[in-house]
Amino acid sequence: MSIIAVDSFIPDQSAAEVSACLKKAVRAMDQARHCAVLWFKEIVERELYKELGYGSVYQYAAVELEFSKTRTGDFLHLARKLEKLPRLKKQMEEGKIGYTKAREIVKVADDKNEDRWLNEAKKKSRQELRETVKRAKQRAKRERVKNPAQGELLAGLHPGGALPVALTHKVIFELTSEQLAHFEALVEAIGKQGGAVAGSGRAIMLLEALASLAGRADSEGVANPKEPHTQIHIHHCPECEKSHITTSRGETELTPSEYEKLACDARVATGDGPNKSAIPPSTRRRVLARDQHRCQAPGCPHTRFLEIHHIIPRSEGGTNAEENLTTLCSACHQRTHDKQKPARGKNQQAGPKSKAR
Repeated sequence: MSIIAVDSFIPDQSAAEVSACLKKAVRAMDQARHCAVLWFKEIVERELYKELGYGSVYQYAAVELEFSKTRTGDFLHLARKLEKLPRLKKQMEEGKIGYTKAREIVKVADDKNEDRWLNEAKKKSRQELRETVKRAKQRAKRERVKNPAQGELLAGLHPGGALPVALTHKVIFELTSEQLAHFEALVEAIGKQGGAVAGSGRAIMLLEALASLAGRADSEGVANPKEPHTQIHIHHCPECEKSHITTSRGETELTPSEYEKLACDARVATGDGPNKSAIPPSTRRRVLARDQHRCQAPGCPHTRFLEIHHIIPRSEGGTNAEENLTTLCSACHQRTHDKQKPARGKNQQAGPKSKAR
């Protein structure tokens, strides 16, 4: 790859000279960005951030690169896509495809159509490629509306891959015999006192206990704090509609229903503006107060990990009006979204049939 040398800024040149220097600087900037993605991919693939003393790539990027979480997520998304598109990766390494075009290609390319999109990128300008990608996505979206049952067979928002499945993770810790006896006795006592929902399992009990300790430590006796004691970060790509959650074990892709559940009651951070709450904080407080800071699912007594749920989903015209909002604990909230997803799919499939009558 030949390196583009950028001339130092000199004022008061002719229009042609200024334009030529600017175009050269922009080409160098594009080259630098796509080189940065390739180096970043190396850091992620080989987990080099661990050798440098960081627990996650997000931590490394924030400290060493001064990246926002959004920018880190953008780089991660492109790096992950390059793993599945080896010919695009090779052309980037050889300098034949730049960062801007690569970012467009990964929105629609998969292992079956990668060559076609590479040819499109070579023939078109960046703006023309952007428009071509946009039209392809719109076409795919229309096809999915017509044939919802075949959504995953069509190119589009999830090109070339099945929807992710919900994952579980094992956390193992060692106890002495005495500690194990205490642990089992406490679990039994909590169950007898009605402190946990039947079938919720020890994981929920453990999280409840940790949340209680966190609340005692930082709430200074406030029974119903305005903000949760902990927050987690989700990266969502609006272009491909995929979402990832980051832990010390790396990045895990979320299912659509997992993301929709989290997006119900979240703060949204973008690279070009302040954070915005999906539900205004004052509305959230009123709904929690109305529901007495308790999960409203039948038979659930949980008063921690509370989230606000849209009864009519926003994707179907639901609003933030208080009558459309209810309080659910995290577990009940996820179950509700898991039930809504297949129900919406059935309704969409039934739509065309009713018209045919």
